[in-house]
Amino acid sequence: MPELLTRRLRMRLYTKEDADEHLRVVSDAEFRRYFPPPPLYQPTRDSVLVGIGRFLEHWHQFGYGVWALELREGGDFVGYCGLRHLPQTDEIELLYGIDRPRWREGLTTEAARASLRYGFEHMKFARVMAVTDPQNAGSRGVMEKCGLRYEKDAVYFNLNCVYYAINRADFRLGEEPYELRP
Repeated sequence: MPELLTRRLRMRLYTKEDADEHLRVVSDAEFRRYFPPPPLYQPTRDSVLVGIGRFLEHWHQFGYGVWALELREGGDFVGYCGLRHLPQTDEIELLYGIDRPRWREGLTTEAARASLRYGFEHMKFARVMAVTDPQNAGSRGVMEKCGLRYEKDAVYFNLNCVYYAINRADFRLGEEPYELRP
């Protein structure tokens, strides 16, 4: 499975050893602000391990998926980013989450652009979409910086959200360089 190196990030496959760090990131109250409230969404170590298993299964089934993000300098785990197939709609979704202390550093946008480039350049996707809570200005900003455009209000995962998308023809390949390692 491929690994991507961006200017500041190593985007690699998840391992079970990432469970504690992933749980730390997604358990932060501010990180979860736009997620369903407990008990609907209450991350635990077991649920994180199940999620990591799903990420890896997705890679094996589709040849693309969600990467664990770590800093190239120092190797700290800082979040996740990638693409996933939504079986209900056959769409390809861009998803991401970054450790709150790293917000506003541009890391999420860097990883999201690399994920989109991988999807358009290597997987030959025609279109990628993303959704977020209408009030999540940070996530909407990442989408817009990556070239996704608001298209509609929608309901995904039983939540009201805003729907953004980008077509391959509208994405500028090569703008965010990365190194692909098989």
